[in-house]
Amino acid sequence: MKQPQHATRERLALALVVFGLVLLTGACSFMLDTSTTQCQSDQDCQRFAGAVCNVTNRVCVAPRDAGVSDASTSIADADLAADAVEICTGPGGCFSCTPSNESQILSHCTDTVCVPFDNKRLTLLGDDGGLRPLPQ
Repeated sequence: MKQPQHATRERLALALVVFGLVLLTGACSFMLDTSTTQCQSDQDCQRFAGAVCNVTNRVCVAPRDAGVSDASTSIADADLAADAVEICTGPGGCFSCTPSNESQILSHCTDTVCVPFDNKRLTLLGDDGGLRPLPQ
């Protein structure tokens, strides 16, 4: 017995959809780089402005994260970085130059002043400064 023509078309369409999904699933591994190795030398990190290759972890990092022991970091660069740290150290160890990364922003010098809180404003505290017992 011959099947109707529309049933054959439906099966063909379903087969093409399944085949297409299988191809797309396999294509993800070709489109996405799942390798954990990002670089082998500083040249591999040129696509990231100012980044260098951390040869231990094989990832591109900012120069401050690469460590002075990297082969790409010269002793002169380390001396310049030490001078910059000395110049940018403000009172109390804060960072006094224009910040360029998160660490510098978090430790940046400010002109704020500490104002002690007047505990007399807290009228519901006990004599020792703690909370009074709850009523029973």
